[in-house]
Amino acid sequence: MFLVTEDFKTFIRKYPITTIMVGLCTILAIITTFLGGYTIENIINLGGYEHELVKHGEIWRLFTYAFMHGSYAHFFMNMTFMIILGRPLERALGSVKFLLFYLLSVILTGLIINFNYSPNTVETGASGVGYAFLGMYLFITLFRKKMLFSDDRKFVITFLGIGLLSSLIIPSTSLTGHLAGMIIGFMITPLLLKKGARFQNSVNV
Repeated sequence: MFLVTEDFKTFIRKYPITTIMVGLCTILAIITTFLGGYTIENIINLGGYEHELVKHGEIWRLFTYAFMHGSYAHFFMNMTFMIILGRPLERALGSVKFLLFYLLSVILTGLIINFNYSPNTVETGASGVGYAFLGMYLFITLFRKKMLFSDDRKFVITFLGIGLLSSLIIPSTSLTGHLAGMIIGFMITPLLLKKGARFQNSVNV
């Protein structure tokens, strides 16, 4: 289920929201490169979250932080996760609900980051959304497990465990953003995911 098998044109047609979100992040990565790379100045100028700026009225940063990243490694890792994890969810929810899920995850995670900010830090990246995806998969694994093959459920639990462990041990990782995204994704899922929803080609096991 998590293996990408579509060609580029088919991917765009089947997963328009995933394509757009990855595209926006990629455009910002390209702009960042032309401006000299991932410096603090560039990250802030291109939408990164910084508490004092938000406090002084730049509330749009509670949304734009999710499209800018802190390094090339950060960018490539998050885009990989978004493509692998986002496709099946867009398929199960439909593009409209998936977009709503995405936007709510970004904004609510941004608000929690703002309430639990660390002084003199800049927050950025789509990791919170990625963990919201994992939160939805966790809900499905626990309460709608027939939507997933047993191997896929094991993958979700393993992936989530590795993700949470890395959040604790990797320096400069936003643990608040990751946990907030996961909890928000878990809580939003029953509001958006119909009980009869299925992943394409899934089989009850």
